[in-house]
Amino acid sequence: MERAIMNFDDCYRCGFGGTASLGLANVLGYGNWQGLGRITLKDGGMKTLRSRKQGQKFSTLLLDGNFLSREFPRNFFQSNQELQVLALFNPPLKTFSPSSSMMHKLCILVLRGCPFMEKIDKVESTLKFEKLTVLEISGPNSLTTIPDEFFKHLPQLQSLNLSALQIESLPSSLYELGELSWLILRDCSHLKTLKSLRNFKNLTVLDHSGATCLESIQDKTFSQNGKLQMLNFSKTRIKSIPLIKNLKYLTHLLLSGCPELVRLRGINSVASLQVLDLSNASKFNEFHDKSLENNVSLKILDLSGTVLDHGNPHQLNSKNSPPEKSLLCIETLGVLEVLDLSKTHIRTLPSLSNHLNLRRLLLSSCAYLEELVDLNPLKKLEVLDLSSCIALTELPDDMFDQMSCLWRLDLSETKIKYLPSLSNLSNLRHLLVKKCTDLQLRLQLKSLSKLEELNLCGITSLREIDLLGNMSHLLILDLSETLLQQLPSMSNLKNIHQLYLRDCPCLKAVPGLEALAKLGVLDLSGTAIDHLPSLKNFSNLRQLLLRDCPGLQEFLQLELLHLLRGTVKDLPNGISELTHLELLDLPNMKNTQGAGSNKLKEPNQYGWGISSLPAKTVGDKNKAPVSVSSSQFLQFLGHNPLLQNTIFKQFHFSVHPIEERDRKGVISTSKPYSSLILKSKGSFSIRGFRHSPKGINEVLSDADFVFLVDNAFQRWISDLGASNLKGCWIERCREMECVFHEEEVEEIVKLESLEVLWVSISVNLKGIYCGSWQSKTFQNLKHLYLDCCPKLSIVFSSSQLPINLLVLHIKFCDEFEAVFEHASPKPELPHLNTLYLWDCPN
Repeated sequence: MERAIMNFDDCYRCGFGGTASLGLANVLGYGNWQGLGRITLKDGGMKTLRSRKQGQKFSTLLLDGNFLSREFPRNFFQSNQELQVLALFNPPLKTFSPSSSMMHKLCILVLRGCPFMEKIDKVESTLKFEKLTVLEISGPNSLTTIPDEFFKHLPQLQSLNLSALQIESLPSSLYELGELSWLILRDCSHLKTLKSLRNFKNLTVLDHSGATCLESIQDKTFSQNGKLQMLNFSKTRIKSIPLIKNLKYLTHLLLSGCPELVRLRGINSVASLQVLDLSNASKFNEFHDKSLENNVSLKILDLSGTVLDHGNPHQLNSKNSPPEKSLLCIETLGVLEVLDLSKTHIRTLPSLSNHLNLRRLLLSSCAYLEELVDLNPLKKLEVLDLSSCIALTELPDDMFDQMSCLWRLDLSETKIKYLPSLSNLSNLRHLLVKKCTDLQLRLQLKSLSKLEELNLCGITSLREIDLLGNMSHLLILDLSETLLQQLPSMSNLKNIHQLYLRDCPCLKAVPGLEALAKLGVLDLSGTAIDHLPSLKNFSNLRQLLLRDCPGLQEFLQLELLHLLRGTVKDLPNGISELTHLELLDLPNMKNTQGAGSNKLKEPNQYGWGISSLPAKTVGDKNKAPVSVSSSQFLQFLGHNPLLQNTIFKQFHFSVHPIEERDRKGVISTSKPYSSLILKSKGSFSIRGFRHSPKGINEVLSDADFVFLVDNAFQRWISDLGASNLKGCWIERCREMECVFHEEEVEEIVKLESLEVLWVSISVNLKGIYCGSWQSKTFQNLKHLYLDCCPKLSIVFSSSQLPINLLVLHIKFCDEFEAVFEHASPKPELPHLNTLYLWDCPN
């Protein structure tokens, strides 16, 4: 599950040619089929039509493998001789031993999961599975070899899935399977080369995605595999693939995330190609063909994350071609429906006048794109994404005159100064012009009656807005960080779900607010609002953000301590009756006005908010956390220092950036997370920060458990000032390379009380510490959990022995080699009682 989340990749883009892991619908075909009865095919899937008659014996058996021990029961096959389909999920089999006692009618055999399988026995020389058509043995982390003669006994095999095996080479008999149609070898991370595939004349699907060591294919061409429809070499290390010019049925060519891929040959001859995905092939710079004019079926072309128009761009087509000509090969395509050039270094687009079928043009984060070609011919365009094109300063005046089909337009964070007329965009659903700080806005919204999302955040020229009453379909409206002084009545926006008016300091009222009963998010933070209607009927409201609203006098008498304790029942404006509320950001309250230190002059100068829940209610969805600003909280602590050692020990606090919009303010409810909070005597979670939050050291000085979740800062010990920790949980901190740094020795020495360390889904973590320093930091460490840290190789040095370690848990660490680096004498863990190593292939 964790690995799938980290490496999620939608290979079959936008519904074009969806496929399954065994291709049963394609392999079995139409009509009556033994074992499954009559089937019908729809959208690449199957549905059985015939129900089983009473008393009829099972011919199909699908079971959770946990009913088995380490081998099949002795009489399992004798008592199931009629079985034609057998599927076992996560069976604990240690050895797979096919023999003559197995079902002679078996057509489909699936062993999926197989976490403990270490060995496949040789097949009896007299045995042939004459009817076996489909075989899957997937997920055996310890299986490194398959008997060389194994596949000689499977002459009718058409679909084979050996995903996630640790084999370095395929058995020679596999290459003799003349009937094979589907070959799936995903995530075979030790497989380095493929021998000749010339015998697979019926092959339609070849999937080697995730074979991260695969470097070469013996064949120079796929000329003997003329039926191929899908080739997937994503996330491999191949530099080039065999020539594909004879593959007249090929629809999908997927080469995403291939860091060594440089060029592609013969693509012009594949007229049937629908999807070409080269995204994040960081070195790709050459189409060997100078034109793609014959690729008349191409619907999706993804070149995002390549080096096009960067480095040595003339190589893309021919020598001495200027950079602006580097994408001329695209000009000749005529059926393209999706063109994704996001995060490339293009400066200008090639002509798109031939792309009359183009529906999605994605140019997000093209930082060097300075101008656009004429897009008027693209009358079918539905999505245009120019977000973060920071060099783009102007758009043609007639740009949108012919785009009546456009439903999403994203110009966020560009430098454009004027918007062309939008009057013809009658089908527009999403208009995003966020953070266009140079935009001199002349709103023409009258014709946009179908608009569902309007984002004008950060446009400082916006001082008034009209015609909102015409947008009855509007669901999301963001007018944050503008200088709006007045709003029109919003009473007609009865379908709106999210309303953001954050940091509009001149805004004093929201006319018609009481009619917006479907609101889920209402953000009025930093406005001059002086009145709120009763909100007791806003049953869908999940987030109510009122931070820094000094005009709301009703809140001044509230006691911060009571709010933190969760004991205030009668919040004003009917807020106490909001049963679905997940986050409440309150304005200034009693005892916080001017009560703090002199340095806290600005409201919330540290830019973070803090919410609390009694530790025993963590995970209780009926308890909504109340969030206050950093200034309020620190001022309150300054006047009540003793509370930090008494009542605050009963709470869990969650610190979050104020600008984080979609936060819930609640923490993970997983069992280990919640149980650690209950055991702690003062815990804090810090989530969603790009940089270490300032001022947090005043809060964490006495915390004994800290949770760091979804943070981008790399170092935390010295910055956070946590010195009395007994436990630390680090999750999804993707930039962190080391938990402890050599430069922070003085701070690390203070952590000798650390007993529990949990690090999960930290994709760049290389070690627990950086440097070769000596201290007793790990002397008291008792529980260490390392989960999904793919770059971690060594955990401890011999000078950092956690001699009191009781539990060591290491899971999904692909490069993990050893607990200790090499040392003499060998280190020992005398108190270790639980060792858990899962899916660590090295």
